[in-house]
Amino acid sequence: MDLEQRRQVFVARTREFLGHGHDRFAAARLVAEAAGDLVGPALDIGTGKGLLAMALARRGLEVVSVDVSREDLELASLLASEAGLEERIRFLLHDARSLPFADGSFGCALMMDVLHHVEEGRPVLAEMSRLVGPSGRIVIADFTEEGFSLVSRVHQAEGREHPRSAVTVEAATALLAELGWPIAGETQGHLQHVVWLRRK
Repeated sequence: MDLEQRRQVFVARTREFLGHGHDRFAAARLVAEAAGDLVGPALDIGTGKGLLAMALARRGLEVVSVDVSREDLELASLLASEAGLEERIRFLLHDARSLPFADGSFGCALMMDVLHHVEEGRPVLAEMSRLVGPSGRIVIADFTEEGFSLVSRVHQAEGREHPRSAVTVEAATALLAELGWPIAGETQGHLQHVVWLRRK
């Protein structure tokens, strides 16, 4: 599919989720706002369609958003441009297990609906820990069980399966605790389980 076709698929999928009572943009806002005031620049791990990156940019943050999918980055860049946010976000093609930034380069790092696509959480989480400065925050979010159920139904209706690894929010926060990042708070809403952490 070309870029415009992928945009149309995104719009249709977003409307479909709304029909089931799930607002993808509201979910991204919840994740972006859950930890309170964040200091930039912000690192967004796993761009997807760019919804979290855009939610962070709307809060006035400069954002670096990384993903391994060139197609997702192209679509996210288009959507950010349509929203007038392109100057606040850099979309980069990188593997989050090894990023080309110096230690402590970011004021915060976030990931939303990424963990269940990851087979081994430690390398990505260790990079987040390395890249966030001493007074920064890490925010981890993934679907609640209700959210996973909805996404699975939508995919199954299209004849596809939605992947889900064993890496959960709970497993991720346990790994981050080992790296010196205890939980500072958590919440649920918009089919998201959100946890934020501060360095000891």
